[in-house]
Amino acid sequence: MSSMNPRTVHRKLVVRISVTACIIALLFGFGAWQYEKKDIGEEILLRAENGFKILNNQIRDFFDDPNELKPSTIQQKLVQMMSERRIINLGMFVWIGIYDLDGKRIAQVSDDTYEHIESVEKLAGKLQGHILSHKSLKFEVIDLKGIPYVRIISPIKDSLNELSAYGETVFAVSSDTLANLRNRAINLALLAMFVVIMTTALLYPVIISLLNRVSSLSERLFEANLEILKVLGSAVAKRDSDTDAHNYRVTIISVKLAETCGLPNHDIRRLIKGAFLHDVGKIGIEDEILHKPGPLTEDEFQLMKKHVAYGIDIVDKAEWIKEAVDVVGYHHEKYDGSGYDSGIEGGVVPKIARIFAIADVFDALSSRRPYKEPFSFDKTMDIIRAGRGTHFDPSFVDAFESIARSIYEDYAGKEDEQLHEELKMIIEKYFYE
Repeated sequence: MSSMNPRTVHRKLVVRISVTACIIALLFGFGAWQYEKKDIGEEILLRAENGFKILNNQIRDFFDDPNELKPSTIQQKLVQMMSERRIINLGMFVWIGIYDLDGKRIAQVSDDTYEHIESVEKLAGKLQGHILSHKSLKFEVIDLKGIPYVRIISPIKDSLNELSAYGETVFAVSSDTLANLRNRAINLALLAMFVVIMTTALLYPVIISLLNRVSSLSERLFEANLEILKVLGSAVAKRDSDTDAHNYRVTIISVKLAETCGLPNHDIRRLIKGAFLHDVGKIGIEDEILHKPGPLTEDEFQLMKKHVAYGIDIVDKAEWIKEAVDVVGYHHEKYDGSGYDSGIEGGVVPKIARIFAIADVFDALSSRRPYKEPFSFDKTMDIIRAGRGTHFDPSFVDAFESIARSIYEDYAGKEDEQLHEELKMIIEKYFYE
């Protein structure tokens, strides 16, 4: 959960709307481009097909007898067709060729006035070897020096409707057609963007109102969850004849050690929840055992150990505080495996539980309890060091050594009101920022 400034929300919303509008505009523009290209291509092919039909009708008889084939006559027909062709808005046919079934060129004519005709002739000449497999009209689009050309191949039949030759033509798409194509795509893209932005502008107040309501409800729910965390921790403290100070101190000390050890924020958030609720299971322990002033008997200690299982059962029932389970369930485990409830050892114990164990014992030793006076810093640290590698993770003890003196001076024996402000800053840092 993070508390977000309304300006930040509005700014992010505007950015997302703008990005969405651009994406939609690009999609519409691309779609328009493809549609127009297809439309133009179909018109070019239709004109080419009609042109080949006219040509085929005019030269059909010339192929009835291959021995009497007159290339010069076919050449004249091509020259005539080229001179009579109409230059349409889409562009123009700039090259026409006729091939026999072996791929040998029979006749060919080109538009000598076309400025790129040399490149076109090289293009057509290179491709003529591929025409032999074509049994129906085929085409391909080729880009040459930034100009798209449509190369079309069509079978030519004799008067008996038998395949007798191939016709090839190259159509040069005009620069005006390309410019119109780009302009239509851009205009459609801009129109799409305008529609998206205008629609959003009309809906924006509604969206913001809903976002503000959701944000407010979410924040109130989060505040309620934090209050539940504090209330549960406080209830356990009162049940254990203690104040909230112990929960506050162990939470602060745990966070300080976790920061020193470089734990990520999401682990520290789990640690904070666990520190508040580490002894929540003591709610289920009988007063005679919980408040006994002297040492517990073995049977009483076995009953006391049940507070771990009770605690796991309690925090497991609510999704938001379920993250406390690693501390609640394992804070009495020891590094050498002699702890309880599971008796696991070493790195198997969750990292935040190993950190909390040091903070919990340090606070218990350095604080006044009904049955003891607070220990000095040196005596407290002697006991912590003695537990290195048995009770505590050695690496965390080493890290704690670097901050222990300042922890003792700042927090040992401090009461609720003195700790409240610092705990508030920790919660804001890890749950709001």
